[in-house]
Amino acid sequence: MAGAEQREETNRALLVGVVDYTSKRPLRIAKDLGDITAVRHNVEGLRKALCEGGVFGDDPIKPLYSPGVEQFENRLGYARDHTDGLLLVYFAGHGIVDTRTGGHGRLLLGLRDAKVEHGPGFPGWIRWDDVLNRLCSGEKRPRHTVVVLDCCYAGNASGAWEELDEQDQKRISLLLAVQKNQRIDAGNAERPTPYTAQLIRHLRQGAGASDGAVTLGSLHKGVSEGLRGSKTVGGREWSPLACRKDPADDEILALPAGGDSAGGDGDGGDRPCDLGTDPRPGPDGGPGAGLGRPPNRHRLIAAMLAAAVALALALWWVTSRGPGSVPAASCANHPPLELRVLTDPDLEPVVRKAVDRFVASDANTDDDHCRRTGITVYSAGAAETAEAFRTQYGEWAHVGRSGFNPVGTVGPQPDVWIPASSASARRAQDDGSNQSSVLSLDFDDKRPLAYAPMVLLLPEQLAETESGRTGRPLAELMTAMKGKDAQARVRRADPRSTDGALAAARGLYRTDSPRTIELDQRRQGRPALSGKALVCGLAKGNTAEERAVDRRTAVLVAEPTLGRHQHCAGETGVTRVAEYPNDVPGLDPVFVHVRWNDARLDEEKRERAVQRFRDWLASKDGRKVFQEDGFRDAPQAPFPSPLPGRLTSPGPMPRSLSASEATDTLEKYRQANAASRVRFLLDGSGSMSRWWDGANGAREIVKQSLSRFGPDDVFGVWSVASGGSDTPYRELLAFATHGSWSRTADKKEQEKAAEAGKKVDDATPELSMEADIGGALRAALNQMPRGDEDDGHPQLIVLITDDEDNDRMNAAQQDDLVKFVSDRKVPVVMVSFDSGGCLKGRLGLRVAEASGGTCLDARGDLGKGLDAEISQVAQGHQ
Repeated sequence: MAGAEQREETNRALLVGVVDYTSKRPLRIAKDLGDITAVRHNVEGLRKALCEGGVFGDDPIKPLYSPGVEQFENRLGYARDHTDGLLLVYFAGHGIVDTRTGGHGRLLLGLRDAKVEHGPGFPGWIRWDDVLNRLCSGEKRPRHTVVVLDCCYAGNASGAWEELDEQDQKRISLLLAVQKNQRIDAGNAERPTPYTAQLIRHLRQGAGASDGAVTLGSLHKGVSEGLRGSKTVGGREWSPLACRKDPADDEILALPAGGDSAGGDGDGGDRPCDLGTDPRPGPDGGPGAGLGRPPNRHRLIAAMLAAAVALALALWWVTSRGPGSVPAASCANHPPLELRVLTDPDLEPVVRKAVDRFVASDANTDDDHCRRTGITVYSAGAAETAEAFRTQYGEWAHVGRSGFNPVGTVGPQPDVWIPASSASARRAQDDGSNQSSVLSLDFDDKRPLAYAPMVLLLPEQLAETESGRTGRPLAELMTAMKGKDAQARVRRADPRSTDGALAAARGLYRTDSPRTIELDQRRQGRPALSGKALVCGLAKGNTAEERAVDRRTAVLVAEPTLGRHQHCAGETGVTRVAEYPNDVPGLDPVFVHVRWNDARLDEEKRERAVQRFRDWLASKDGRKVFQEDGFRDAPQAPFPSPLPGRLTSPGPMPRSLSASEATDTLEKYRQANAASRVRFLLDGSGSMSRWWDGANGAREIVKQSLSRFGPDDVFGVWSVASGGSDTPYRELLAFATHGSWSRTADKKEQEKAAEAGKKVDDATPELSMEADIGGALRAALNQMPRGDEDDGHPQLIVLITDDEDNDRMNAAQQDDLVKFVSDRKVPVVMVSFDSGGCLKGRLGLRVAEASGGTCLDARGDLGKGLDAEISQVAQGHQ
């Protein structure tokens, strides 16, 4: 018998179909939430097509009907950990988009107990981001994973995929039933849903056919062509999406006749699939009753042969088993406990590596050689995370309550939190409140997991000689750099996003006033959300100007970022070296055990699992992972070998960032950016009625944006519609302060904010009117503070339209408007519900570029894009 090393890779398919929903009382915002009978046809038809395709045997294709969240997570984790070849994960059910406060247009998948309530909670739903993070984590991930989503708003899943590291993108591909922000037909009781019907058709046309295999690329192409001419619920062309790297197009999903199975033991012939048993779970969770189809002679013989083979395998396994053997068959009967680990965006790459090694280690294996624990890693903004623990713990623990909910911005409740700085852990504690009645944060800031100094990464030609690269203040190093190039500038990431960027801001504020520093940062572009995103964004510039900027820009980041820059710089990136300022506080990531008082399920088992992970990270093996990623084991520890661009022994590391410094720096950052001045122009003409309502409709994305403002921000909303001779706008919300949505705000401020939201919510399109876009934009710019009235606060105009009325202006009028906008120097964000609104030559893109603003159209997530723009100027929840 062949040894384990000669074993073929295992392919699996997990087919999740949510047919029945517990909730029968949907609200207005989810009026179509109900049972989806067609999904049963989806799963049964897809199971048969995949089985006949020969890539998956019958047994590795597992249907899962109407699971709850916990059952879905366990089955997904099991499939991930027991597949080393191709894993196909299919989901059919309800999908919605969270565009409420802080929701950013995230996709949520509706499982059995899904319901939509007033307030920010989504009980019974699972965030797509969490599903994707779970697939990216694990002991031994599949060679390739294909996820198929057949639900409304499926295209909104693409945003999270685009944020993955390139290696994860190569290992995970998505087939999405429809483009972003669109709802689709749920089918009927007689046949599968339209998208899955096309999947089944094209899989079966290739399965058993003689003209070739069905690949991921050919399947997407065939399904797209099959849906050509179909419309979404909103009346748009139905356009399925695929997210994959080029090589994934050749991934085989079904074989031609006579082909060899990649993961089963069939012979590639008739490929009989035993589908005579109803895969639906019975009352006890086991298989349901048979469908009444009697087994024929061939099936009986096949079953007898399979039993004989299974017996032989069992005897061989029992006689050959020894230390280090493969996991026992009983592993399937006690799936591993799943932990959630939340971390800083800068730490996410190294924490993922550490988790992968821990999960595969002996420390995580029981006596039956089964995995004890699975771990999902995700990251969130450092300042928002600390604030959520400190002041929003009640909403986090009880998602049905009203208020700003961390589930939308930070993520689900973690078992472990690994901030990049012990300062964040200390800031998150609030001994003077009721925090201890909801959760506790257990950490030892005297024993960090690693250390990292902050470094100035300069283009090599701007750097000092080796002796001059350490032991000097940041201001002195910057002066030396500008002596070599007067145009040289320093950038750092968003201090609200990572602890490293917060430490960088602390250092920069010692070189000049915070307001001057922040003005210079804004002029250089939108702040990146991590150190890696910043340096890689500079390195990947395509134009001559972008490469020139890369050659004259230094970045202030944590030392391990240099190694990540070397992976993404490629041939066009600038070679960078590190200088070590002695007055910028460093990082000291710590392990925080988060205990939720009302989480009693598996409490003792969960406690032991967290402690095993904690002990392993503190061990030689755990610390080695951090050292391999460029972290230091102690403040003065040298690297064991020289690394490009770094100093092996740069001297003592500056002390770590303190909690008081972090709080003070965030407040200075907030004050330096000051309160914003933002005017929204909402196209209120008749044609906008198509885009007015819905999860990502015009009214909803404006309301979502308003929640980002603080009590000192000044903003207003106009409805742009006129009968031709009237003023080109109608005021919905006066240009003034309108309170704050923050939970920590004064009650009167919260009431003002609620009233402002109601005024926007009450707005309706003027069906008989057109929009004078040019006139309204000129009026808005004229009313923005200028000259002596300009107090230096950030200004922004947001125009939300469907572009229907742009043709009211001829070419000369459009040119005049573009020039007028360019002269006023106020950024304009153009938000178009037309998928071509930001194409080259279109008015929206011309206005945005002339003003220094941004153009967003329906090819992307409008809600998420606009929220990101507003968050750059608004005070928000800090």
